[in-house]
Amino acid sequence: MGNLSQSDVDLIQVELTADWFAFRRDADMNARARIIEGFLPFARMLAAKLFAKRTYAELEYQDYLQYATIGLVESVDRFDPNCGVKFETFSSPRITGAILNGIETLGEKQQQVSARKRALAPRVNSIKAGVSMDYKSPEALFSRLAEVAIGLAIGFVLEDSGMYQADIEPAYPDNTYQRIELRQLQKRIVSLVNLLPRNERSVITYHYLQHLPFGEIAAILGVTKGRVSQIHKEALQKLQASIRFDDTVDLSF
Repeated sequence: MGNLSQSDVDLIQVELTADWFAFRRDADMNARARIIEGFLPFARMLAAKLFAKRTYAELEYQDYLQYATIGLVESVDRFDPNCGVKFETFSSPRITGAILNGIETLGEKQQQVSARKRALAPRVNSIKAGVSMDYKSPEALFSRLAEVAIGLAIGFVLEDSGMYQADIEPAYPDNTYQRIELRQLQKRIVSLVNLLPRNERSVITYHYLQHLPFGEIAAILGVTKGRVSQIHKEALQKLQASIRFDDTVDLSF
């Protein structure tokens, strides 16, 4: 959430010149996704500035970031790189407006709880998708329940890892065995995420790192929400297959 310098923003704009051209001329959705990803740090900076000035303590930074991303996506879709105005100049009031309009709808804490539940539902449905519930034996049923539980557990570990803050250590580290084991598992899963194919890595990163719901990820990637759900399930299955749990924990620190 650190501030970007003007030179940083200018560099981003220059590096994405070819992508702007490809997106506007050829409707290249991969170029569009790269543009959005390139300006996510700018959107995060605007979200962080407004979050620092918040007057309603129960709102969380991820709420601000979610609405900032909506404003960013809308700005990319509407921006003309030939208009003679820098993208950050064009998008800044739109991103800020999206944040302010969005947080007006979040007043009561119960609304936030409901939003979290709505965000969790597509995640669970994606893990269960395409599997018949007609099981021939109790063993098959328990096997399926275990598969769903492991998928949710991987998601929990990713979410709890604070991936974008993974290098930040707490002032008073918890050195209990279980906490050390969990930290090592988190690092292991995050490293496996980086080995996933691009679309799967993007979905996992956007959903668990940026806390974006499937609908907004679909808008960024230019695919359907159902396709994002499918990619999410495939990514978790690959992570599950890659993880080999053992009882060894490195206690050196």
